[in-house]
Amino acid sequence: MRAHAATPRPGAVSRRSVLLAGSAALTLALAGCAPARTRRLALACGEPGGAYLQFGELLGAALEARSGMPLDLRVTHGSADNIEMLANGEVDLALSLADSANESSELHDLTAIGRVYQNYLQCLVRASSDIASFEDLAGRRVSIGAPGSGSSRTTRRLLESVGRGSGADAPVTMELELSAALRALAGGSIEALFWSGGIPTPEITDAAATTPLRVIDLGDVVAPLRAAHPQEYLDTRIPAGVYGTARSTATIGISNLLLSRADLDPDVARALVDVLVVDATRLVPTGSVGLQYLALDTLIDTGEVPLHPAATDRYRERYR
Repeated sequence: MRAHAATPRPGAVSRRSVLLAGSAALTLALAGCAPARTRRLALACGEPGGAYLQFGELLGAALEARSGMPLDLRVTHGSADNIEMLANGEVDLALSLADSANESSELHDLTAIGRVYQNYLQCLVRASSDIASFEDLAGRRVSIGAPGSGSSRTTRRLLESVGRGSGADAPVTMELELSAALRALAGGSIEALFWSGGIPTPEITDAAATTPLRVIDLGDVVAPLRAAHPQEYLDTRIPAGVYGTARSTATIGISNLLLSRADLDPDVARALVDVLVVDATRLVPTGSVGLQYLALDTLIDTGEVPLHPAATDRYRERYR
């Protein structure tokens, strides 16, 4: 992470600008801002069964209903893949963990439409496992997430922050997609898996019905991770009852951003803001117990990634 905020790029507007200029005169009317087109947009999401794809499906349905714009969803391995596809022009929009986006925003001229919800870093073992804590992962076979995923990036950072990135006390890591990791965990070829996603993740819920699972408490390792990467990670808890657990479990929260390039059509950016603000309740997956960020003070809090200028204008219009 950069030691200080980068100088804003021309045309890129930070969340502070929204608050400081909220009373400025505006030239656009509230009505009539939806794009008069039916162009298809593409959104890079994530793996089947994960929150990114769930959110993408809900966002697509709401966007098409409100503006007539279809949204094509792309299945990917997660944040790093999504950012690369966005930077290369393969997609118009991308979902990404904030830590991945912060590292890439200036390099790829990325902007944000909003901060949409929180991911939870989840460490899971079989209920019958003798692994009782993070310390017990030393020398064990562990999946840290798919290649190019935010889970893999965050877990590597976590291991490095506590001195477990290499050496005798490090777990034996591999990068598996969630479905493959769950099969490997059930079959005993790995002993734990890390996954960054919403809670509960439906695919994990389904797996736990046949192979009982247990969530490992990460409370003792949140502080060193946050010390190594200030302002990117949050103390949070997975509530009791998720995946059949008997008690709430401390873990690590990471914000998710809806990203675009700075050259995204301003009408599209405004239409997306309308959906995030007006259709917020329709964008929460059924059964979700995780934290959602779909309110003004959190939607515009996109960290080191600047808001798209047209998104900034639209937030001002709606909240002046």
